[in-house]
Amino acid sequence: MKTLSRTAGAVLDAVTAGLDVGAARTVDNSNGVYMALHVDRLTDATFSLAHYYGQNGDLLCDPDGVFLKTSAGWHPITLQLCTGHFTVAVELDGNDRPTGWRPRQYRELSSFAAMWLRNVCEQQGGIAKIQASL
Repeated sequence: MKTLSRTAGAVLDAVTAGLDVGAARTVDNSNGVYMALHVDRLTDATFSLAHYYGQNGDLLCDPDGVFLKTSAGWHPITLQLCTGHFTVAVELDGNDRPTGWRPRQYRELSSFAAMWLRNVCEQQGGIAKIQASL
């Protein structure tokens, strides 16, 4: 599996830096112009990134992506959209080791993640501003 680009990896490194398992943070440097990014550390190696908005009193995530950090780099695992679309590109065992891989879905999630993380970086003022806000 090819890892995400160096640029996407740098954004993921910045937003997840120092986050303990079970902890969460919000990155919001745009003064309400753009949606805040919510980051949760799920396990030692997996992280969830999401944007949330309210609709009819409900809080919806769109999108919500799970990423795996390995010694080789970052990998997109799943993506969920509020439309009900859910894609699994990599299946993991209980120790965060890949047990299954879907090449077409992995390419789709990698492409989406590259665009999404580029937008997050731009909207949150760049990697240095993200790091300074944590």
